[in-house]
Amino acid sequence: QDETSSIIHHYSTSQTYPQALTGFALSAALMKALAQELRDKPLGGNQQIEPVWELAKWIEDTRGVKLTDRGDIFCADMQDGCATWVAHDPRPSWKLLPDDVVIGVKTVAKFHASRIPLIHDFWSKKSSVEVLFLSNAPYSGVAGARVVDLTPQFGSMVDPAKEATKEGSGHCSKMHAIVKHLARHVPGKRWYVVTDDDTLLNVPRLLEVLASHDDREAVYVGERYGWAHRERLPGTNYITTGGGMAISGPALQQLNDCNHCTCTRPDSPDDMMLGSWFTSLEVTIVHETGFHQSEPHNYHPEVLRLSEPPVSFHRYNLQLPGSASEEERAKARRKNWRQWKELYFQEAGGSSSGGADEL
Repeated sequence: QDETSSIIHHYSTSQTYPQALTGFALSAALMKALAQELRDKPLGGNQQIEPVWELAKWIEDTRGVKLTDRGDIFCADMQDGCATWVAHDPRPSWKLLPDDVVIGVKTVAKFHASRIPLIHDFWSKKSSVEVLFLSNAPYSGVAGARVVDLTPQFGSMVDPAKEATKEGSGHCSKMHAIVKHLARHVPGKRWYVVTDDDTLLNVPRLLEVLASHDDREAVYVGERYGWAHRERLPGTNYITTGGGMAISGPALQQLNDCNHCTCTRPDSPDDMMLGSWFTSLEVTIVHETGFHQSEPHNYHPEVLRLSEPPVSFHRYNLQLPGSASEEERAKARRKNWRQWKELYFQEAGGSSSGGADEL
């Protein structure tokens, strides 16, 4: 049960749900009842964020069955009497080098001055991987930050007035332009990573995770959400852009060569459209628990403790009045990111992943 309200659980703190990493059990009688419930009232086509929470809520709402806590059987940590417990095996390694990867940060002119310095200070400046800030305008305000103006190549595809309207704010045409740019101008990489300009990234951990996946295959990796899954109609799985997405070289090439992979509207949701394109191309979509679409407080502390080390968090968790100045907002962003980095981004040997004293 959540201790604080969470956006990924629709701000509900009353729902109890199992810890997916420890496992859980459903009785045969409950399974039969749920099957009948689906026949009588098929599921709607909503967004799926955390299936284990949504399953628990559906069971309680439809059948009135609450979770029985048996943490002594389904254990977080190994002890006498446990049937299951959480353990992480060492990952395989495909011997990935920093030069095999490029990171593209999706940004826009109005956020250059407030967001590029933050990312540069917190992770891109010390990144062993090349980082490109992909925007609709040039910017030279941060020494060492490489900003690529996509407008000469792609024109209206990266125009905020078209790809980020109040009605849509989906950035689809801009993401399409980013994919095309990476394929044309940064060829030969084994992995292409795309993040938002408010994504806090742990680059050393990112490399460890990507090195464990076979990049000879067409695959894309990150925090997987779902949309419109039903009993007889497959929905769409997609990787969220806020948590960062990693696309293997073969997957990027397939997407670049795809003739039917086009935006329904310039402002269609970019991550959902990517998911539908990759699904049509039969590219494997892999969920990695270290990528996070939201801030740390939106995940139960035990989930963060038991999951593998974080690769990313998204946004800033600003809790300031509307009258707060930009200086106050900038200070709060740095304070929160500094806290998250110190708490969650630990490298081997227990040290924080890079220069908290400089931030």
